[in-house]
Amino acid sequence: MFEFDKVWGRLVITVDGVPVVKDLRLASLDLTKTYSFEVGATESHRVVIEKRRERFFAGFRPQTVRAFVDGELVAEGVA
Repeated sequence: MFEFDKVWGRLVITVDGVPVVKDLRLASLDLTKTYSFEVGATESHRVVIEKRRERFFAGFRPQTVRAFVDGELVAEGVA
């Protein structure tokens, strides 16, 4: 599950109910933030989630989120 609060900059990514990524971003110059982690015990997969924001008024605008598993785009949406 991907949870992102644009106002406070809190981000949590959970897999099977366990948080794998926690981040707090109050200010950033980067327009794209990438979160990368491994999932699976017997069959491991590389998950990369990219969150892209606009340069100005990012907290008031939709932010594109893309999810990749083993390099293949599997989901895209907005936060």
